Amino acid sequence: MRRALGVVISTLFAVLAMAGFAVTSAGPAGAHPAEYGDKVTNFTIGYTVTTDGVLQVTETIDYQFATTGRHGIYRDLVTREPYADDASKDQEYQVSKIKVSSPDAPSEFSTSTSSRNQGRYETTQIKIGSANDTVKGTRATYTISYEVRGALRHFADHSELYWDATGNGWDATLENVKVTVNVPQGVTKAECFTGKYGAQQTCPSSTVVGGQGVFEATNLTNSDQLTVVAGITAGAVQNDKPIVVNPPSWLERNGLSWLQLIGSGVVTVLALVIAALYAKLGNKDQRFAGMPPGTFPPDGTSAEPVKDDLREDQLPVAFSPPRIPVAEGGLLIDAKATTTETAATLIDMAVRGGVRIDNDGETQKAVLLNPAAATAPHEQALMAGLFPTLQPGSEVVLERGAVGDHTMRNAHDAMIKALRDQVQARQWYLRMPRAGGGSLFKKGFSGACLGMVALWVVGAGLMGVVSAGAGAGLPGRKIVLAVPLIAVVVAIGIWVAIRRRGQRNPAGRAVTDQLVGFRKYLATAEVDQLRFEEGEDIFSKYLPWAIAFGLADRWQKVCEQLVAAGRIPPDPYWYSGPSYYTSGWTAAAVGSTVAHSFDSPPTPSSSGGGGGSSSGFSGGFSGGGGGGGGGGSW
Repeated sequence: MRRALGVVISTLFAVLAMAGFAVTSAGPAGAHPAEYGDKVTNFTIGYTVTTDGVLQVTETIDYQFATTGRHGIYRDLVTREPYADDASKDQEYQVSKIKVSSPDAPSEFSTSTSSRNQGRYETTQIKIGSANDTVKGTRATYTISYEVRGALRHFADHSELYWDATGNGWDATLENVKVTVNVPQGVTKAECFTGKYGAQQTCPSSTVVGGQGVFEATNLTNSDQLTVVAGITAGAVQNDKPIVVNPPSWLERNGLSWLQLIGSGVVTVLALVIAALYAKLGNKDQRFAGMPPGTFPPDGTSAEPVKDDLREDQLPVAFSPPRIPVAEGGLLIDAKATTTETAATLIDMAVRGGVRIDNDGETQKAVLLNPAAATAPHEQALMAGLFPTLQPGSEVVLERGAVGDHTMRNAHDAMIKALRDQVQARQWYLRMPRAGGGSLFKKGFSGACLGMVALWVVGAGLMGVVSAGAGAGLPGRKIVLAVPLIAVVVAIGIWVAIRRRGQRNPAGRAVTDQLVGFRKYLATAEVDQLRFEEGEDIFSKYLPWAIAFGLADRWQKVCEQLVAAGRIPPDPYWYSGPSYYTSGWTAAAVGSTVAHSFDSPPTPSSSGGGGGSSSGFSGGFSGGGGGGGGGGSW
């Protein structure tokens, strides 16, 4: 099967090579490293609106580089975005007549176009400077001029320039920004907003002097921007409406025809069929020959390893879990170690007296009682991450961290690393599951190597398409030839996903059989079938396993009947708060809430553009106008 997959990849690669697939080694024209510590000491922008609705722009940028040896700067301009007044349409800003000059730095420039959001958000980058020359010192002044059509908005009683002047995509701090606006018959009204996208904070200075709009702001961070609004007398300019166009179709965005698409589909189906066959027949675990599922050869004897051909329904029910930590069982049974395993471990620590779960109805906390209850390395890593001082009485709120707060996530990551080391040390796997460790490809597998070549070709080819596509659309030939390769990459992805789950050896398979059998028990046993000693809190005993297996809800419903019969306590001993079974934070909620606590914190939201035809004088905000973009150095 491995050979079959390799043959498919090799054949397709050869066909594409004979078809003349040209791969360019050049990266995207806009590629640049993010620079930190840069400043724009003065950013002066002059806008002049002509009577035929053209916005003439002159930007003077006094740039201070954080270090020497820079080649120049770049300026990004938004040229297309979804139309705010009609989600089915796009709005264009047609930029032309770009010129650049500098009295003290190389001023040659190039432009490139990039897009995202399925081609509906587009920017043009003006990259200034020379790859063969650097700026002398750390300061340089650049003047950029260009024209924009489609920047104005039309209303019954006036026209308007509502424009995101600076944009918020800068790799530099903007220390002083001054914008002037001149329009036919003079600016009638002025407004200005600064801050992050959506902010309604007004600029420090926004005035009309002699018919000219003047706007000023200072100390804008790289996520802030300045948006200006200038009123124009009705009828003073023509062509004052947005340029609204249909979004590019899927075929147009990709330069494809239906025939080419069908050909790509055939290759995709073939690749997926091969991958499906591999999923069914390949990467099988091993088990002990001649031994019942879940058992080991008697001491002093051995059994030959054979391919595991048993179905899950052929494995017997087990009435107790194997004597291993619940997190190890979670990783072993499905080859994944996620926040579910972390949640199950924390509840297991509670059941064993290490922590207490406090619930006041709104907030849930874990309170450290006995750090010595953590005996396995992964448990110790989790406790140390949650309670750095390891002092009894320490507590942590069980909620996802705020933006920038990685405390909970770091505790989870440390636990998972230790957990994987434990499982690897137990030698249950011929090949560990792929999750930040283990081997992705088995040595000598030529198909995998060809797959990596295919990935490289696709990446290089598509980067070449982007760099060649400025203003001329995507070259259809390259895209059409790349699509079949992408289809094969999808198949490789399926193959990789299957390989990621690792391959258990006979010992690992035997323990997994026990886990599968115990999962069956928790998933099917009714109240009268549960095996436990009188007075034993069987609910708490197996709750960590129910969480790890995704059966917490069912387990609670079964045990509720035991509570009603008075056979187990109504409230777990490791829990403090409203009556457990009526609190609304039970079993499944415990698992999901605790697991969610270990998710990565959210990232700061980023802005799109404004666009549309709404007025900046009523409900305007930073980033609500047309235009935008950003800049930086390279």
